[in-house]
Amino acid sequence: MSDVGMLPIGPACVAGLGFAVAGFTWLATAMDRHHADMFGRGTSPEPARARRLRWQGAFALALALAACVLAEGWAFGVVYWGGLLTLGALTVAGTFSWAPHASPRVARTAVIVGVLATTLSPLLAPVHG
Repeated sequence: MSDVGMLPIGPACVAGLGFAVAGFTWLATAMDRHHADMFGRGTSPEPARARRLRWQGAFALALALAACVLAEGWAFGVVYWGGLLTLGALTVAGTFSWAPHASPRVARTAVIVGVLATTLSPLLAPVHG
């Protein structure tokens, strides 16, 4: 196994954290309580929207895992993923506690950061020579 993964570790961690924050935000938005916090009491997501949010959230968490595994392999990538899931969950819990109306913007920004970090990672890779 080589010393360098397909993604540099720095951009992979940024991407993984972005995908984790977006994923947990979407999963939380699918819940009645958090949906009501964001959009007003008495509201709940329609069943089709809740299903879509759950799939989006699961897919984003899978992308976070993929970024970590591509950077460090299965042995350490899963460990990094667990740490990033913890940071992502704490970020989302804080956002829902202090600014629930900002949660959709946080999710959009986080997924954009994740995509940019993944896309730009070849440019950020250290040059070995």
